[in-house]
Amino acid sequence: MRRSLGDGWSIELSGPWTRGRTTDWVTTWRAPGRTMRVSPGNPWRCADGADIIASLDAKLPPDPVGRVGEGGRDGVGHRAAWLYRQDGDVEFTVYGYNFIDRTYLETVFISADTTDPSWAFDAWRSVTRSAG
Repeated sequence: MRRSLGDGWSIELSGPWTRGRTTDWVTTWRAPGRTMRVSPGNPWRCADGADIIASLDAKLPPDPVGRVGEGGRDGVGHRAAWLYRQDGDVEFTVYGYNFIDRTYLETVFISADTTDPSWAFDAWRSVTRSAG
């Protein structure tokens, strides 16, 4: 089901997701065994996508187990994601970013099932933005 994330952004989420409160511009969504946090990125001035990605990379936790960069589609200029696995917590986290011009949307996906992060990558890839 396509769900609105605000400011024209939307995402495809399957299953029983429930939207929680928004605090400090971060909205939390929950489904059994899964959490998604969504926040709009600050507009960048005088920066291109590579500069923005480098800046974000410097702020993320060190040592991701994988990174993905892709050209965009459906109104999104390009995408970048970092995958982390926490052995002690038995969970994975995907930090995903979708860019349009000099603005972006951050989506953070967390799950206790470390064997299948594909749902998080599918959801991240489904993010679109309408011109409205």
